[in-house]
Amino acid sequence: MKVLTRYILREFFRPFWVALGGFSLIFLIVQVFNDIHLLLEFHPGPWLTLKYFFFHIPGFVSQMVPIACLAGVLFSMGGLARGNELIAMRSGGVDIYRIVGPLTLAGAILCLSSLVLSEWIVPRAEQEKHHTVWVEISKHPEDGTLSKRSDFSMAGAGGGVYHIGSFDGATRTMRDFLILDFDGNGNLVSRLDGRQAVYQDGQWVMEDGYHRTFDGSGNETLTERIDRAVLPIPEKPADLLLEQKDPHQLNLLALAAYLKQLERNGADRHKELVIFYQKLATPFGCVVMMLLGIPWGWNARKYTGILAGFGISALVAFLYIGGMQIGEHLGETGSIPPVLGAWGADFLFGSLGLFLMVRKNR
Repeated sequence: MKVLTRYILREFFRPFWVALGGFSLIFLIVQVFNDIHLLLEFHPGPWLTLKYFFFHIPGFVSQMVPIACLAGVLFSMGGLARGNELIAMRSGGVDIYRIVGPLTLAGAILCLSSLVLSEWIVPRAEQEKHHTVWVEISKHPEDGTLSKRSDFSMAGAGGGVYHIGSFDGATRTMRDFLILDFDGNGNLVSRLDGRQAVYQDGQWVMEDGYHRTFDGSGNETLTERIDRAVLPIPEKPADLLLEQKDPHQLNLLALAAYLKQLERNGADRHKELVIFYQKLATPFGCVVMMLLGIPWGWNARKYTGILAGFGISALVAFLYIGGMQIGEHLGETGSIPPVLGAWGADFLFGSLGLFLMVRKNR
């Protein structure tokens, strides 16, 4: 490794580690205040409290790596600019891309490291965090079995699709449900709307419902009111109480399989798709922040040093994370494609960084 490369990387990683620890600590403190009601209600004790918040750290670190990259670039490039070292390098015939090459390489390495962190460590930490708060602190059953569910969809064993407003496992009662049956070509054949069904003697007994049938063109051919009838579905109450998977606790491969399962069930997948794409977009933010921070750091003489560098990093962090959250919300609601909701902030900030980089080298 050449002397210039080692020097630039050393100047970058010093503020990078400080910023990564500092921003992660700030987010951890905010999380403590958000969960203070949990501590006051259950009084978990020092060990469980530390254990619970400890498992938040990998998630915070994975989110803060791109912002730490920006801070590292601003401080390192700013220091070189204020010391006239950048002018000396350019006067010696060193191209701007030769100067920023080590930083771009560092961003790529940190991108891959962040991806590894989010794939292997963060999902495990999320599972442990859930177990700690659900079982050890809140004292729920070890298997995490739900007693109630609401607003969910699933594929029936008989080939139909169920949309259920609510289900109470204690009373074995589901309410406001809809059962759809399709033919081999995916055309809707029948629709059963029910107000309530109770599981009795090994079968579901429905009260107050409507049954509709359709032809191959989707036109309704028959509507029949049903006061009481046995539903021809094989599922038992336990089948309806299977806990839904938290996509944050899955890696990319497991989440991809879960998405296929949701697609087969006919369930809405917008939220899971956004999270899937975010697992790739967030690590790539390291490269984006490098591209954005290099031209800003080059002009660091215009600013006031440490305070300005921290202020710019905090402002960009606010805008970047806010942009990702807005995109996440729009993607989950279907207002925009999920891939755009997850990658939109990276695209906007990355385009701005490339524009400033090319402009600086002219």
